[in-house]
Amino acid sequence: MIDGAPLDILPDDPGLRLRPASPADEPFVRELFREVRAGEFTAAGLSGPILEQVIAQQLRSQAAGYAAQYPGAISLIITRQATAIGRLLLDCVPVRWHVIDIALLPAVRNRGVGSEIFDALEASARRRRVGALTLTVLAGNLAARRFYLRHRFAETGQAGAAHITMRKDIG
Repeated sequence: MIDGAPLDILPDDPGLRLRPASPADEPFVRELFREVRAGEFTAAGLSGPILEQVIAQQLRSQAAGYAAQYPGAISLIITRQATAIGRLLLDCVPVRWHVIDIALLPAVRNRGVGSEIFDALEASARRRRVGALTLTVLAGNLAARRFYLRHRFAETGQAGAAHITMRKDIG
């Protein structure tokens, strides 16, 4: 539900869907976080049980931070043919929808899934007369920045030392 209305973020690809996350998705979310972030930690020389502890701590910290900053956030699991392949975390208010986090399994990246999700997200926001989509991205994540620019987001400023804010007006 978004603002009391049924979820209607529907990609054109009929095999690609978003559904509300549930406690049963916690193992998938943990594995997704691990796959997305493990490279950062192994580059720092972490491995084995220490790596697993750091990843678990970082996931808890991220979840607590998001919950504090966006208490009404909607957590969605992205599925392809009913198999979980990613997660989208949204903060939806009438004037703007903020993409708090999006993560896809590495095996499904660069295959159009992100574009399908963002196109469907924009279409849903447009139907609800939302004014803009916003997000923040790590300044050093050039691939993500290029992706968002291709989807007509504009860089609008900085959020702290490491993040860039982006916005796409749609209203």
